[in-house]
Amino acid sequence: MNDRPLEEQVHDALHRTADPLDRSPLSVTDVRTRARRIQRRRTVAAGAAVAAVLAIAVPVGLSLVDPGQRSEVPPATQPPAPTIASGIVKVDPLSAEAVEQAPVPLLDVDGPALLQPDGSTVDLPGDYEALTPYGDGWIGVAINDAPGVPWSTIEILDADLEVVNDPVATGGLVVSPDGTRVAWSEYDGTQWRVRLADAAGGPASDHLVFPPGPEDHEVAPIGFVSDVEVAATQNDGRGVLSTFVGGGDSPGALPGPVEGRSASPVTGVVAGLKGSQDGRACSAVVEGVADAGATLWETCDHVLGPISPGGQYVLGSDPEADAYGSPTLTVLDAATGEEVVTFEAALPPRTAGGFATQLAWAGDDAVVARLFTGDDSAMMRLGLDGTVERIDVASSGASGLTVAEPG
Repeated sequence: MNDRPLEEQVHDALHRTADPLDRSPLSVTDVRTRARRIQRRRTVAAGAAVAAVLAIAVPVGLSLVDPGQRSEVPPATQPPAPTIASGIVKVDPLSAEAVEQAPVPLLDVDGPALLQPDGSTVDLPGDYEALTPYGDGWIGVAINDAPGVPWSTIEILDADLEVVNDPVATGGLVVSPDGTRVAWSEYDGTQWRVRLADAAGGPASDHLVFPPGPEDHEVAPIGFVSDVEVAATQNDGRGVLSTFVGGGDSPGALPGPVEGRSASPVTGVVAGLKGSQDGRACSAVVEGVADAGATLWETCDHVLGPISPGGQYVLGSDPEADAYGSPTLTVLDAATGEEVVTFEAALPPRTAGGFATQLAWAGDDAVVARLFTGDDSAMMRLGLDGTVERIDVASSGASGLTVAEPG
């Protein structure tokens, strides 16, 4: 590492590495800055779509057995360990098997509509960047294009898809991996705060309250770091983001600094940008709760993204990716940083392309990503066992569907 202050290193790393990625036609949620707002307008104009939040099912516990009967009960059969590929897996949408069912919900902005994994479609009253069940209806990040209206606002919809709140400016929303809690940020005209609520409905409470400041000091939740705590970033107005964990009205930034991209309530860690080396952005996984800010491992070979629901893996993209996306996606061991498997875009000669920065985990054993090949694109399911599938779903803008991971 060089001797410059880490804050300056992170700032430079962000604008050398993340900004080119955000100029990708469909980069929406990675870097919540003014550049992100400009890019999102391009996304809507192109009729793109973003994935909704997918709640992860929780397995039911085993029945208790009386001690006197234990010898009569045969040992439970353990499911075979999943096969994990190694090395490099080529991803070619032309030769990949086509499947007609999406493993995660998708938002079709052209519709606008929600395309659910069971094949059903919900027509929506407007365009949304993210949407998840909340109470008897939904909560989502609405995309607005009217003059004088915040570009992104939080909207709560009832079962009839009627908006039941006064929409306010937001930096985004996240959902816990088990789908039981939802958190979002909002700006009341004076200060930013992060709100927390049960996904089943009921009143929301203030989780993080920031000092009064302008709207461009945007706060964006990045994920749950424990069952009851949310990690969020705040922009200082110059493009430098700090990461905050915990609750209360005096939030303190994680030392480092680290610009958080994702978090895990299973392991209590935060993944994000942290400094630079030789002009390359470096990333790290740091403790978010116990010994907050302590670095577990770091890398300058990958820009870290979403952590898997179970906390075992984290996605990494190429730190030198250009405006067409990352040529590779690497699954890393979230505890050690060891590379597990790398997916590489199979591009024809002299054809630009790569994986867009919106990524979603479909459980712990697959990733859903959009792959650009020149002017064409395809939704792909990438299994950790090395399987590659092209997702073909019927929608008004199927060629423009993509995914995001607000959880």
